[in-house]
Formats: sequence, structure tokens, C-alpha cells
Amino acid sequence: MSSIVVADAGPLHYLILIDSAEVLGALFDFVLIPTGVRDELMQSNTPQKVKEWLSASKNWLRVERVSQFCPMAGLHPGEAEALQLALQTKAGGVLMDDMEGRQQARRLGITVIGTVGLLERAAEIGLVELPVAFGRLQTTNFFISPEVLAAALVQDQHRKKP
Repeated sequence: MSSIVVADAGPLHYLILIDSAEVLGALFDFVLIPTGVRDELMQSNTPQKVKEWLSASKNWLRVERVSQFCPMAGLHPGEAEALQLALQTKAGGVLMDDMEGRQQARRLGITVIGTVGLLERAAEIGLVELPVAFGRLQTTNFFISPEVLAAALVQDQHRKKP
């Protein structure tokens, strides 16, 4: 995968909340955020921790405008912007959790990585301990089936065996 990805709000939001957002800078050369996603993450109801993290500059994180925004049926504006920015910049993928957005990304030929997949990749190269990261994730309102988390933890254990 290219070392440039576009992020939707969900993965950023949750990685920041569980103190794991810095793995993005280790996994990718650049993470692009559409302006609509940045604005969504800076709303008044967003946790202060997320807003503060976004306000601090990172050399691997860039906010970019979509050249011509077109709404996409069934998607929130931020998700549509993320997909359009991924196409516009020919990014290697999009970071997204929303099921409809993920399906639309696949229809458009865009590789999708969700929060759990990001944490798995980070664990593979020793950036996080997957059981700890998943434990933190479960203290938020992040929703994923327990079976998916359990399968990822089993895979993590197999990977760690000598």
C-alpha cells in the first residue's frame, strides 16, 4: 500500500481517545484529512482530547480540500469527502469504520482500513500491545462485534508464538 492514506473521522477519533493515534505516523508517510472531517472532529460535542490532538501539528498529518465536493447517497459529508480526496490524491487507501462508507470505498476500488485493522498493523510491528489497545477501545463508545476482536486477539497470539 502507498504510504499516503486519507482518514475519515472515526478511526482518528478513536485512536486519539485510546492514546494510539501516533501509530499513524509510524505506519504511513502521510495521513490526509479532508477539511470536512477536520471540521467534524472540531465540533463542540467532540471530546476536548480529540480537539487538542488535532490542533497540535504533526509533520505526517495534512488537512486538504476536496477540489469539487459531490454528495454521495447514504454517506455523511465527511465520509464522502474522504473517499473523494482518496481518489483525487490517488492515496493508497482510506481509514474508515462506517460500513456503508467501506462498501462504497470498495466499489470505487479504494483500499479500506478500519480502526481494528490499524491497531492490528501497529501490533505486528510492536507499536502497541493489541489486548491493551482493544481494552482501551472497549472503554469508548466504539462498536464492533466481540467476535471480530476475539479473532484478532487469537491471530495476535499466533503471531507472537516463537
